[in-house]
Amino acid sequence: MKLKYLFIFFLLLLSPISSNGSIHEGIVGIVNNEVIFLSDLRSHIKNSGVTSTNKEVQRKYLKELADLKLLEIQAKRMGISLTEEQLDEIEKNFIKTNTKEKVDSEIARTGINLYRIRFGWKNQYLQESISTIILRSKVVISEEETRSFYLNNYGELETQNLANLHIIYIKKDQDSKDKVMEFVELVDKGGSLNTNLDKFINQGYFLPESKNLGYISINDLNSEISESILKSEPKELVGPFEDGNRIKYFFINEKTIGDSEYLNLREEIKATIANEKQYEVLDNWFQDLRDNAYISLRL
Repeated sequence: MKLKYLFIFFLLLLSPISSNGSIHEGIVGIVNNEVIFLSDLRSHIKNSGVTSTNKEVQRKYLKELADLKLLEIQAKRMGISLTEEQLDEIEKNFIKTNTKEKVDSEIARTGINLYRIRFGWKNQYLQESISTIILRSKVVISEEETRSFYLNNYGELETQNLANLHIIYIKKDQDSKDKVMEFVELVDKGGSLNTNLDKFINQGYFLPESKNLGYISINDLNSEISESILKSEPKELVGPFEDGNRIKYFFINEKTIGDSEYLNLREEIKATIANEKQYEVLDNWFQDLRDNAYISLRL
């Protein structure tokens, strides 16, 4: 899932303000021990497509440079950087994906130039890279939180005999049966169950109806299948079972006691809780970063 962070620079909707305001040559900002020179500010304003600047506009663009400088300082401490060459590659892929004609048309329509777009990319890249490192250790979802969310939003938990299953459908021929055994061998050797299932479907060895069933109540299956699953162990193949003009097998990923709806929704619930925590964690972290930094803007 791609994150949208609270600490985002909304850089692309700008309206130049007309004035004859000016400032003297020299240093216009300091962020920790990094200096922002007047020439940096003038270049940033000019490259952004603004031709006339009063003090209000100067302060606005100076704050952008200070915010970026703060990100660059923190990113450097974490071993994160983004070079002009990397930005060139991002731009190249962006134009390739959207076509140069569409990009030029959108730039003409909005008045936003590539410098502004690249400036936004740099901010976003640094924010997301820093955020990934922060969230790696700070956002932890416990089973208790997940269960509590389910109880508050879905209802009571039931106790059921469950199996997490993949169902495999094949044609009624020996070659297809042999491919089922080959599939099981690959999984036994540590191969990805879902990846190999998709592979065998795409190659025509398994029928398209083959899929991951998730957690289901064993008692909800017919007596022949449920009895076979109850007698089998996890990571075993159960079958074959006749099903019209095809044959089906069940691969047992896991057997457990619990609520099938809860277990099938568990990862989705964790993602929902994580998203809520991420916004709070990132907002607090970036606010602390600004509060603990030395920032002097001299306009």
